[in-house]
Amino acid sequence: MDESNTGVCTHLTLGMCPCSATTTHVFGSSSSTKKRKLCKRAHVSKRKKTTTCNDDDDEIWKIKKVLKESDVGNMSRLMMGRDMAEDFVLPMLDVDAEEINKGIAVSIWDVDTRSMHSLVFKRWVSSRSYVFIGNWGKDFVARRGLKKGDEIGLRWNPFINAFNFSVLHVNYLG
Repeated sequence: MDESNTGVCTHLTLGMCPCSATTTHVFGSSSSTKKRKLCKRAHVSKRKKTTTCNDDDDEIWKIKKVLKESDVGNMSRLMMGRDMAEDFVLPMLDVDAEEINKGIAVSIWDVDTRSMHSLVFKRWVSSRSYVFIGNWGKDFVARRGLKKGDEIGLRWNPFINAFNFSVLHVNYLG
């Protein structure tokens, strides 16, 4: 915030403002392969064998998903439940049903590695669910080393017209 405490941010940033209440914390360097190693090991639960990576801002993530085998397997898609998609994704995209059935390009900002990616969001008519497809397998699963049981978070960032993405919990068993 500026010195006069007017509540107006004077930072120029492509990501979340450092003075915002919704900022996220990046642990260590911006290397895409280090997130698993950089999580706070003090928060490892002995029963679940998971590590909390963003426990300071865990509540601000509107979409949270524990990854299933189908999300990290060779299908290269992230499945979203209908309710989650209709509550937190579709209202941000401002598109009609026909466009969603065909697929629409969506920008995804990885707040952990500070990198922008593009996926296609579409409705699967057969299952009445929604999916992020495109480079999900390469840009997220492979690059970030995502595994079954990891928890990810997504939320809309109106400042960059993109979804923010983060790995919230890493499953060290999976």
